[in-house]
Amino acid sequence: MSVRQFVILLLIVSMCASLSACSKRVKKDPRQLTALVSIEGSDTMTALVQAWATNFMKNEPNVPISVNSGDSGGGIDALLNRTTDLAAASRDLNATESIQLHAKSIKLKKITVARDSIAIIVNPENPIDSLTLEQLRSIFSGSVKNWSAVGGNKAPIQVFSREEKSGTYNFFKEHLLQGAEYAKGSQTVLSGNELLAAIEKNKLAIGYVGMGTASTAHDKIKVVGLKLSPNSAPVKPTELSTVTDYPLSRPLILFMDEEPKPSVRKFVDYCLGAEAQKLVRAAGYAPVEQKLK
Repeated sequence: MSVRQFVILLLIVSMCASLSACSKRVKKDPRQLTALVSIEGSDTMTALVQAWATNFMKNEPNVPISVNSGDSGGGIDALLNRTTDLAAASRDLNATESIQLHAKSIKLKKITVARDSIAIIVNPENPIDSLTLEQLRSIFSGSVKNWSAVGGNKAPIQVFSREEKSGTYNFFKEHLLQGAEYAKGSQTVLSGNELLAAIEKNKLAIGYVGMGTASTAHDKIKVVGLKLSPNSAPVKPTELSTVTDYPLSRPLILFMDEEPKPSVRKFVDYCLGAEAQKLVRAAGYAPVEQKLK
């Protein structure tokens, strides 16, 4: 065999090996077959992500974006099962998800794309304007059951909550209830908009939603100020307080593979850019300043 023939043979073997490896990757991860960017997860983030997707596709018509609303837990599950490209989440990974991540040898990147605060909301006819964190904790854990105990009318408190896979539910449980269970008899709803509707109709109700969701309700609900102590000034969720002194603020996150396909990286780069961050502010959240590494 001549040197030239040997070199050609090596090139053919190398190409076959490369094609075989590529085929195995695609078989293992069918997401690689298309430029489509699929996003699944947080109900809190749905309107914002849809706005991003719409604007992104105006300039990138060859990169379709699919947005599926649900909850943070569902989005993370989908990413771990390789059925979505991006998981939108209003909380970090929990212990169970971290174990699954390790067991499947998956490496993820966590990107904070905006900041949010959890707004405590009541019916506009409720005279309560502010609560201490301790009063709020007592209400949602069930140790306080009547509005009169926190300065309101003599009437039973009706607690509304999100469902268990919701990132807002889990963040609230961890950071306000400090791991305690929600009050027995709490009424569960599947989305922030459902919770807004429930509070609007019920003078005795209290619930929580992301501040962007609360901003869409205008005068149909009332946002309650929070106080760190009985003598401190109440703070309501705003863009400024979200990054300074509001006690229930949190990041809004996109999780993706450590080495995503090019279309996913391009979309996430867009989400962190100036145009997308203007949409963050328009949606009622606090923008961030960072670049994808």
